[in-house]
Amino acid sequence: METTPEEVSACMHRVQQAERDLRELGTVWRTIEAAAAISCPEEVAPILPTLVSTRERFESLQQRLIGDMAAESMAALGDELTAKARCAIDILVRNLFERTADVGFLATDEVVRRFCALPATQREAEREAMVARLREYQAKYTVYDDVILLDPQGVVLARLDPDEGLARSADRLVAGALAAGGYVEQHGLTDLQRGGQAALLYGHRITGATGTPIGVLVLRFRFDDEMAHVFDGVADVRREMALVLLDGQQRVVATMDGAHVPVGARLGRVEPGGLALTSFAGREYLAVCCDARGYQGYAGPGWRAQAMVSLLTAFRDRDPQAGAADHEVPLEHAALQAINHDADAIDSDLRRVVWNGRLMASGQHGDRLRLKAVLGQVNTASVRTRQRVGQAIQDLTRTAFSRSRRRCGDLARLAADIMDRNLYERANDCRWWALSPAMQQGLQIQGPQAAASLNRVLDHINGLYTVYSRLVVFDAGGVIRGASCDDEAASIIDTAVDPRWLHAVRGLTGSQHYAVSDFEDTPLHAGGPTYTYLAAVRHQSGGGLAGGVAIVFHAAREFEAMLHDVLGPRTGLAAFIDGTGRVLAATDTALARRAPLAFDNATAMFELDGVHYVAAQAPAAGYREFKRGDGYDNHVRAVVALRLGTASSAPPADRLDIEGSPRRTAGHQPLEVALVRIGSLCAGLPAASVMEAVSPAGLVPLPGRPGGALGLLEVPWGGSSSLVHVSCARRLFGLQAPAGDPAGVVVVLRDPRQPERPGLGLRVDDVLSITEFDARSLHPAPAGSASRAPWLAGLFDLQTGSSATLVQLIDPARLMPGAAAEIETPALFATA
Repeated sequence: METTPEEVSACMHRVQQAERDLRELGTVWRTIEAAAAISCPEEVAPILPTLVSTRERFESLQQRLIGDMAAESMAALGDELTAKARCAIDILVRNLFERTADVGFLATDEVVRRFCALPATQREAEREAMVARLREYQAKYTVYDDVILLDPQGVVLARLDPDEGLARSADRLVAGALAAGGYVEQHGLTDLQRGGQAALLYGHRITGATGTPIGVLVLRFRFDDEMAHVFDGVADVRREMALVLLDGQQRVVATMDGAHVPVGARLGRVEPGGLALTSFAGREYLAVCCDARGYQGYAGPGWRAQAMVSLLTAFRDRDPQAGAADHEVPLEHAALQAINHDADAIDSDLRRVVWNGRLMASGQHGDRLRLKAVLGQVNTASVRTRQRVGQAIQDLTRTAFSRSRRRCGDLARLAADIMDRNLYERANDCRWWALSPAMQQGLQIQGPQAAASLNRVLDHINGLYTVYSRLVVFDAGGVIRGASCDDEAASIIDTAVDPRWLHAVRGLTGSQHYAVSDFEDTPLHAGGPTYTYLAAVRHQSGGGLAGGVAIVFHAAREFEAMLHDVLGPRTGLAAFIDGTGRVLAATDTALARRAPLAFDNATAMFELDGVHYVAAQAPAAGYREFKRGDGYDNHVRAVVALRLGTASSAPPADRLDIEGSPRRTAGHQPLEVALVRIGSLCAGLPAASVMEAVSPAGLVPLPGRPGGALGLLEVPWGGSSSLVHVSCARRLFGLQAPAGDPAGVVVVLRDPRQPERPGLGLRVDDVLSITEFDARSLHPAPAGSASRAPWLAGLFDLQTGSSATLVQLIDPARLMPGAAAEIETPALFATA
């Protein structure tokens, strides 16, 4: 059963701290309400309902914010554990799929079949040669630690392990392989492993010329060694996570840390698909279990991967790259966007309440001073609330962004690992097939029959190994003597291979060496640029060069399949890129070629066509000896980029905050002004000309009105209401409306002829403060502004502490209908 955030939120320390802080702020708001109602009930009456409503909305927001923080933390942990478990089981299943192909192909090897069909006396004489051939096989396919040939009664005919004294096996695998039409896969205790310990075995019957079983081939997979490779590739930095493979009885068959969860331990069942609470050895864990998804029809051994972490350490910060700037990321996260919207709305309402209250209390004494004190408390609490809610939102944003970044990294590493493991098999195939007696003999004979014989062998192999578009055998002079998929009408027999291929093969000094072409087009392949793997074919007698094998990998099809499997249904792209920045393959080639995928760090962010992405890269650094000890490196890296959001989903820019008392000097001539924000500008209105700030909700647009006119709005007046015209301050100042055109605030101006009546509404972006400035510091409006901005009364620098803000003073009378209603939109301040 999937665990809910409420069940484990007590272990989320950041969530608990945020909940305590926000609950404390809720108490502060209740205290302010009570104190205001007692100390100045009459003065606070106009704003008290808004305070109560805002506090209730804040409490609702608090619950949602805490719930979403907990849910996002759970989702981030679930993503991390799922990535580890999914990678482990998928990588293993892909690997074991190759083993099922290996055992079936080797069981048809003519040398193996001939050896098993020999009489006992002759077989004994050729045992050493057979073991040498099996050793050649194991030297290339290093995932096996033993290769065993048995007769139908289980008698050991030949094997690699020299320390094993077993003469006859009683393992049920022998009978199973003889009865099966294909491979047999078995894991468990076996006498084919030293000390009768557990092993993962692949068996296949060997048939004679008449189809009668004459023996059994067994490949013993280096299971513990392979799982160590897998676990090392997905382990977390702090090694706090337990990662295990479970069989159908919930017993551990492989573990990342045997001291933590040992092999053979039995775990409680965790259903796939979600994060669940479980227990082991008296400790509680959060765990994710992933079933094998299968690969090309192979379902795997019936195992599952389970990743789990102690509940005590599960919610520590597991992303050291998460930084303070992550809250600026444009995330398409519905819950986060809703919380941001509601937090901004609450903050805007609180600022409007304080602004209106200060407007009411401006220049007053007595009870009005008590109102100022209450407003000071409200403002202080609102600043604390804004900061703490902002911190919680930033924490939520960081967690969401870290999920995307970590997911990118996990997917990039998976893509690189899949590529290396796949190409490891290609390097093995070309070297092993070069040892085939059929290849060696085919190059010793010339003529149409020899070519036909080689073509049949190569067609058979190519039919089993469909990752190749073509297999070719050429002689020591570089002339093609046999090919798969050869078209009689356009045969490539007797044509020459690329001279560079011949040169590379001539430089190979032993059966362990191979060469790979550049990633390029070849006439042997119509599917675009690819890799061709090359190995030398030696004469059976003296070991001299007889020619070579060239196997052409179908890169476009196979690489794109890998990348699509890795990316899945996610929006973004996955690509393989070489050292020059060339895109070898991608889920969206056009997008990959336009995207800035050349970056130095492990992760990066970029923007393309207005969409923001987070990207991660991982080098394809090799697998086992492939690209690690064989001298080959194709300098490829895997890159995964996931969509974050568009610029419209980015959080709003920081607001303009002006608080504090201006400095007074000798002869100070105070003039109280109501400060508002218009775009990035700070504007001022004489406080005496302003009635209040109200929400623009209910604004009725009037289409076709010129200039900055927006429509009509019903505002409170004298116990009733009145309709006023509303103008847009942004349009008056020649500024573009922001994306989404937010509602803003409507400042209600008094009618100069009847100051007790509302005369005009001016929509601004935000209200800032009620303050005063020294009237002596007012500068005249710029020359030429009278015709374009007659409502501009002048400019002044507002000194607050150590900083100064340029304020543009507006003359409200010049905005009133009849005075300035038909003003053309000026470009005077368009630079703002």
